[in-house]
Amino acid sequence: MFPLKSAVSPGSPGSTGPSPEVEIAVLGPVEIRGAARRFCRTSAKELVVYLAFHRQGARNDVWATALWTDRCMAPSTLHSTASVARRALGRAANGSDHLPRSGRHLRLEDTVGTDVERFARAAADPDPVRWKEALGLVRGRPFDGLCLADWAVLDGTQAQVQSMVVGTALRGAEHYLRRGCGEEAEWMVRRAMQVSPYDERLYRALLRATETMGNKVGLRAAMAELHLVATDGAIPWRGPRTGVGTTRPSTSLHPRTVALFHELAGADMPATRGDPSRL
Repeated sequence: MFPLKSAVSPGSPGSTGPSPEVEIAVLGPVEIRGAARRFCRTSAKELVVYLAFHRQGARNDVWATALWTDRCMAPSTLHSTASVARRALGRAANGSDHLPRSGRHLRLEDTVGTDVERFARAAADPDPVRWKEALGLVRGRPFDGLCLADWAVLDGTQAQVQSMVVGTALRGAEHYLRRGCGEEAEWMVRRAMQVSPYDERLYRALLRATETMGNKVGLRAAMAELHLVATDGAIPWRGPRTGVGTTRPSTSLHPRTVALFHELAGADMPATRGDPSRL
């Protein structure tokens, strides 16, 4: 189902194959790069994104149910959607369709890849420079702009993407913090926050990065940022479809986060009315 399981083979974390001719970029507003022409139908674009994350392919009834969870689509609609997607993707260098005609089962050719697969390969490399390259692929919220992508939430794809990005950022931040490089650590954490804005582990890493840079005032700013997100959702987070998966985070912060703030701020940061350190 999900390309992370096969993007990088165990034992060869830096392995790479031929570059795909078309790339489905979902680490931010969705883009389809290298397609032959513009997608004139939104559902056709969303079908291609779905198939990019279900590499074994899917029967017509399966992908139709995934995209249109609340209604049954006519076979003619499914056929025309697939045809529009096929024409928009175009043909590979060898002359074959990127989305072959295969009756009631659709599957993308290996000539179509994703930025998530590129991220996975770079993140699996032992070189921290490659981790920065991976995080450089993050442009915003995953699957942003899709209207028919509840499947990404329901089948765990979005959660896996978030986990991969956050894990890479935390590992990279730890690496650079051990070397006293707070700026690099902060950059990595900020990238991951675009994907998972409520993960307190990222804020704890941000606090440590801020302290490493000698920015005591920044400690309070970072804590206030988290407090704002946790109390009134200043950074809204939605599922791929507007309004789906929207949750208001808990107003209580993890004790480890508050304790770390006090430890790093010390006596130089006296508490004032409304200060997040009073949480």
